[in-house]
Parts: sequence; C-alpha cells; structure tokens
Amino acid sequence: MSVRLGVDTGGTFTDVVLYDTDTGAVTITKTPSTPPEFDRGVLTGIDKILDRTETEGGAVEFLSHGTTVGTNAVLEGEIPDIGLVTNEGLRDVLEIGDQTRPELYNLQTEKPPALVPRYLRREVPGRIDSSGEVVDSLDEERAREVAADLSDEGVESVVVSMLFSYLDGEHEERVGDILAEAGLDYALSSAVHPEIREYDRTITTVLNEAIKTTVEEYFSKLDEGIAERDIDAPLNVMHSGGGVFSTEQATENAIRTVLSGPAAGAVAAREVGADEGFENAVGMDMGGTSADVSIVRDGELVRSTEGEIDDLPVKTPMIDVNTVGAGGGSIAWIDEGGGLRVGPRSAGADPGPVCYDRGGTDPTLTDANLLLGRINPDYFLDGEMDLAVERTRDRFAEAVAEPLDLSVEEAALSVAEVANASLAREIRRVTVERGNDPGEFALVAFGGAGPLQAPRVAREMDMNSVVVPRNPGVLSARGLLVADVRIDEAQAYAREAPDADVLADHLADLEAALLERVRGQGHDADDADVERAVDARYAGQSYELTVAVPDGEIDASALESIVESFHETHASRYGHAMRDEPVEFVTLRANATVPTPDLRDEIAADEGDAHRGDREVYFPDAGYVETDIYDRTALSTGDVVEGPAVLEESGSTAVVPPETRATVTEAGSLIVEL
Repeated sequence: MSVRLGVDTGGTFTDVVLYDTDTGAVTITKTPSTPPEFDRGVLTGIDKILDRTETEGGAVEFLSHGTTVGTNAVLEGEIPDIGLVTNEGLRDVLEIGDQTRPELYNLQTEKPPALVPRYLRREVPGRIDSSGEVVDSLDEERAREVAADLSDEGVESVVVSMLFSYLDGEHEERVGDILAEAGLDYALSSAVHPEIREYDRTITTVLNEAIKTTVEEYFSKLDEGIAERDIDAPLNVMHSGGGVFSTEQATENAIRTVLSGPAAGAVAAREVGADEGFENAVGMDMGGTSADVSIVRDGELVRSTEGEIDDLPVKTPMIDVNTVGAGGGSIAWIDEGGGLRVGPRSAGADPGPVCYDRGGTDPTLTDANLLLGRINPDYFLDGEMDLAVERTRDRFAEAVAEPLDLSVEEAALSVAEVANASLAREIRRVTVERGNDPGEFALVAFGGAGPLQAPRVAREMDMNSVVVPRNPGVLSARGLLVADVRIDEAQAYAREAPDADVLADHLADLEAALLERVRGQGHDADDADVERAVDARYAGQSYELTVAVPDGEIDASALESIVESFHETHASRYGHAMRDEPVEFVTLRANATVPTPDLRDEIAADEGDAHRGDREVYFPDAGYVETDIYDRTALSTGDVVEGPAVLEESGSTAVVPPETRATVTEAGSLIVEL
C-alpha cells in the first residue's frame, strides 16, 4: 500500500487529503489550526487521517504542504533585527520606496513598514552604473567598519543591496565576503532578486531574510515530527508559482512561500475547470479567514511577477491571486457612520465564531449562515462540533440586528450580502478591470464557505455557471497533490534594443542554469518542460508586460513574433498599442516544470437516500422558504437538484437558490446553472 498526502494550513482549519494510489480512494479530514504553533495542527491532521485509514507512516510516498507561516510573520510584525548595507546616499531607500501611496488622497495615510530601522542601515562608497560598469571602486575599508558596527549591534543577518547589482553583482559579493569575515550571515539582492528597480529589489530581499528564520524553524519542527511518524517521504512545499519545492529551497527562498496556500487552491481550480470543460474560470477559495480569487484563461493560470503583502511589494514569480478579508470567520461590525462592515478582522480558529462556543463573542459570516438556516447545526464537520444556535442568535441580535434596527434574519442576510459584495469586487478586478467579460467565465467555488456564497456572487457578476467540486472544503489540499514541480529563473537583459543573437545567448545561459537546478532537485532534465518569456515595454515606460518567447531557435522571425505579441498584450491590457514606438526588453525569464502523476480517484456515491428532509432557509427577496436538504455524497452522476436546496457534506455546504438547478457531473462536481 502506498499513499500521497496533502496538508493545507489555513487560519481556521488545517485540511488533509490522503490518496491511496493502489485503490484510487480519497480520504479527507479537517482539524482546527493551532496558531501560533501551526506545526501542531499539521501533525495532528496527519495523525488523524493515518489513524482513520489505518495507514502506517512508511506507506506515505509523497507529502506536500501549503502554509502561510511566512505571510503571518510579516503581517504580525515578527521580524528579527536585520541590517542593510547599500550605496552611499541610498540609506533611506526603504523609507522613500517608490512613492506609491496606499491611499492617494489621504494626507494622513500610514506608510508601509520599513522593516529595517534606520540605525541598522549603513552606506558604503562605491558604485556601478546603469550599463554595469564600475564608476567608483568599492571602499572596502568602510565596508569592514560597517561590518564591525552591525556585528556590535547584534543583528541576525545583513541584506546587501546596491545600485545596478542585477547587471553586475561584484560589489555586493565583495561586501558579503567582508560580512562573512566578521561572522555575520548575509543575503545579496543580486542573488535573491536580480532584477531592475532598487526599491523592489531591496524590499524583496529584506522580506525574504525577515521571514527566513521563522520559516526555517517551522519546517525544522515539521521535518522532525514527520520523521517521528516513520514517514520517509521528503516534505514538499507549495510555492507562490503553483509548484512544489523542498524545505531547504523553501527556507532559502522564503519569500516564495507567501502565497503557498492560495496557490494550491488555484492549481486545483484549474484542474476542476479542465475536467468540466471550462477553459475560462475564476477560482474563489473562501476559507475561515479570507477569500482568494484566481483566474484561469484559455486553460492556463494567469501568473504575475509581483504581489503585495502588508502594503509592501513582493517581486517573485507567482500565480496572480487577489485576497480579500472575507471568510467564514470574518467579523461583522458597525463602523462609526453606522454602516455594516464584514472583515477584514477574523475570529480565526481561536476563539472562532460565536457558534463554535469556544469563547468567541464577535458575530461572523459563519454565524450569519447558521441563522439563515444554510448550515445544519447537527451536521457541522460530520457532527464533530456542536453549534450553539441560541447563543449565536442572542449575540447577533445584540451586536448587529438591534444597532441596524433589523430582525436577526435581515441582519444575517445583510452580513452575507456585504461579504458577497467584497467577493464580487475582487472578481471584477481580475476580469472587468483586465478586459475580460465575467460572463465568459465559470465560477469555481471551494473552501468551507465558498459554495454558500457563490450563487449570489455569480449572479452579481452576470456569470452563468457555478462549479462546486467534490470535497470543496479541502480542495486546496487536493491541489497540493496535483501540483507539478516548478522552478523559475530570471536574468536582466542589459541591452536597450532587442537583438536576436544576444537574446539567444542569454536564454541559453538561463535555460542551462534552470536545468541544473532541476537536476539538483533529483529530477531528470529530460522530464522537464521549459517555457521562456521576456518582460518588455515601450521605450520610456516605467513598467513592463511579460510575453512568451516561442519555442525553437531565436532568430529575426522569433524576435519579430515576440515584439508583436507584446503589442497585442498591451492592447488587450490597456486598450491600445503603439507599433511605431521602439520596444525594450528588460528581464528574461524561464521556468521548468516536471509533471506530477495525475490523481484520478474513484467516484462512487454513498449508499442510502440522498434526500435528508427539509427545513426553512432564509433567501433574499423571499424570506423563509421550505428547502430540500440533501446528502451530497449520496448523489450520483446525472442527478439533478432543483432549487431551493441545500447540499451538505463534510467540511462544506452548498446552496442551490430558488429558480436554479444543479447537476452532478461525471467528474463528481456540482454545476449550478443560474
């Protein structure tokens, strides 16, 4: 017997999926997350599912994990003392930033955190120019003085970030040698993020170093706990680009774990969309703390090289995921103007929503859905958790209904609708604001709370179909089992004008480095699929668009194809192209993908009557309606459920509104047609 395990840690629950490679059977479970010691929840979940399936640890042949530990460290300000060494005159680059204001017209807006206090930032004379040439030699004596000063300050590590080091890292490397002589750990921006823009490069390197210690300690505890369970399979970690890498690489490139969990969900959403024949899909992963929105266009996940955390830019290859603080545990509150708000603050796993009866006093979206009759208090988490209905009603009345002069049901519905509006806004950002018609996309809804909210969100966005996959509450964990190994490399392109021969040489070097890393991870380079791309812009523009480089030889024809592709991408994104303007190449990119074996599990309905009875559920514009209740796991392929209906299963509940219908597909998904 051999099995594959996927473990996804969220702010409220830790989801675990076990796939038996011999029988195709899939077993799922949820266990409360254990902040701040998230490793305890992961190991508890592994123990729980191994016990349930009577599986020995030695039978685990593949183990993959999605985590938000690094992200939490930044959001909660758990940053160690870090030093910064840069060029003379650039000490305040972290304070000045790139002049982006979080709130353009707010004169009192708070600036993003600098992460490195000013007294730990030091300057060293010496400079390389924009062509990569040394114009001022490095002052090594001053570098030694700086190293001694920072050593006396007791910093844990030092970030070295100097102008144009992405073209020539000579000065950074020499400063690193001097820091090492002083007994200091260091990180070079030319190694972590060798790309244009000094602030982006500096802050990305600082963020990487800031969360490195936290990530290293976390994975060390996990590796130890896994070994204690006689699991020989190495722990794989999902990175922001939608692939997996080792814990060693996750520690060294800690910044790449910031979207670890959401990336797994996006990968799974693409798989679901492909299974159901939707080449265009929006993934909506709504858990206990937040909701993550991703987009699949023409069968491929939309990717980016930039993101944001705590108003700080993160520059690393990643799946384009938008996050909004609207999850099942998001707290409903009344603002100073008397308006109803939902989130971004969450009740989390401890104490959780009021209905969990664990000491929570703030009403949440989960509480609202319970009061609306959508959640069955007797069947929550397979009956493992009893929900406190009356206590929830009393607290909801006091905190939300009475201040708004509404009935409890009206207040609960208002909370759900406010959350829906937040979700619709995020979907609008990834569709309408980028030139996409949401009506051409299916909404793939998952996470514990996603299938509850999806039909109203889809209707708001004029989307025709909602896809609720099998086991939607743990779909992100499933994504961990189907994610490929993915490795990314980037290199600055120093020439202003594109040149086919130079481009070919640079891409060849990039591909060689990429395949060397593939072999370093224990894979055969022949098994890797390599894709190439270039960041391009019109001369004089400040920002770039990434366009694909065609396969095969790079000649004049290929170069012309790349430039034309840039014009078309620019027109799609911004509504116009300037074909008479010169185009510059800024950064070259390449990625290698080693496919993971498909997960094709057996689909079989549970025995027994799927219809459990009925209960009154509160719907917009209709009030309480007698609603059919179904055991979703007992539905078979081709079954049609007429709304209004509620479909219950472990870890998630789906709503089929009045005047809609849902059909069970061959792949086991539920498609709600609006």
